[in-house]
Amino acid sequence: MSFDRLRPPDPAAGYYRITAERRFMYLQQDPDRSLRIVWQALPVTCPMCAADTGLTLAYDRAADDAVQVLCPADHAWPEPLIQLAHFRTYTDFLYSHPHPDMLWVIDAGFGEEPPVIDYAADLAAAAKYTAKFAKRRVKSQIKRPIRKVKKKALNLAFTPVAAALRGAWVLQAGGTPEAPAKKSGSRRGKGQSEVKTPSVAKYRQAYGMPAPQKGPDCLVCEDTGRITAPGVSIACTECPGPAAAAMAAAERKAARVRSGANSGSRPRSR
Repeated sequence: MSFDRLRPPDPAAGYYRITAERRFMYLQQDPDRSLRIVWQALPVTCPMCAADTGLTLAYDRAADDAVQVLCPADHAWPEPLIQLAHFRTYTDFLYSHPHPDMLWVIDAGFGEEPPVIDYAADLAAAAKYTAKFAKRRVKSQIKRPIRKVKKKALNLAFTPVAAALRGAWVLQAGGTPEAPAKKSGSRRGKGQSEVKTPSVAKYRQAYGMPAPQKGPDCLVCEDTGRITAPGVSIACTECPGPAAAAMAAAERKAARVRSGANSGSRPRSR
């Protein structure tokens, strides 16, 4: 058979072709099992050079009676051990949607072998990457305070230089450099001012001004007990009146005296 390498695979048109990098397995019924059908997965091997990898398998539904195989050494032969239904199912699974009742051939092991995963190498690479990442993280945690200390030291070292440069620029511009502010020994916060403003009571006391008197409790009668106007004089209903307020104040004072006397008198211990 001559393989047309330029013809693309087209399962819908009846042309199936697969190039397998690893071994390609076909299914054969186990002859030792007679009561139950057991399928064995066997590799396709070149009968001339015994090559089992890098094979190209093709099947033309209109021209071939068996699957045609081509090895890397250009040895071509028909392989009747590969069942056409299994091959078509596997190819449809790769290129289109196969019949769901035939997917058991893939579960049985038909087709190209899966790649071998080296778990030991993957675990070693993962451990190496994790150790490298942890080492870089620890280094960054150590270098962070060192960078802060270096930055603070550089700022302190270059503070006089910056002040001299600023003074030189001010003198060149025709001005007078300002004197550096002296640090006070008082422990004040950032929001507190250095000069404390006296209260209004201190100003009154300094100028000899009398303190303001307290206003009346009742704003309707101004603690007189009566509402007076030209031709009107009635009792105030908003407050009990000056007499009642005086009696209530006296009662409160007497109650405070009695409570203080009761709390101060304690029985003496013999």
